[in-house]
Amino acid sequence: MKMKNKKRIIYILMIAALASAFTGCKKNASENEEQTTQSSAPEGTLINIYHPEDSDVVVEDERYQLKQPDSTAASIEEIMAVIAPYYEDKLLYKTYMLDSNNVVSLEFEMVEEYTKEYYLLAKASIIRTLYQISDISLIRITIYSEDDKPISEEELDKDSIFYYDE
Repeated sequence: MKMKNKKRIIYILMIAALASAFTGCKKNASENEEQTTQSSAPEGTLINIYHPEDSDVVVEDERYQLKQPDSTAASIEEIMAVIAPYYEDKLLYKTYMLDSNNVVSLEFEMVEEYTKEYYLLAKASIIRTLYQISDISLIRITIYSEDDKPISEEELDKDSIFYYDE
């Protein structure tokens, strides 16, 4: 009977060791898959998404993967579709235009009064997000009132707004 118990214990230990080994393999395989996915994306196709929040500029935890990174116009359209909801309580995104000199013109409609601080944070967020597209030379932001009168129009390069991060 003692021999039977020893065999049973050895059998249980072997099953536990195999189960542990397979669990470790599965974990390593998923870690390798995640690393491969992150490192296989070509540089310039992963974009940090910035947006204003309270009194700060916040970056999303996950970077956004551009679907058409070779097309500046498609990339702008795609990014604006992603970031527009962050602004719609105060600024409603209307459209963009890209000219032959790679100047991006963005148009917003003011939905609700906003503070100068909010506008500064919004501009900083938009600039930091869009200038990750390397072909953009200048960003022009125009804000219209509800009756289509321009309230604000600015041309912003990469260094127009310097925002301190910690």
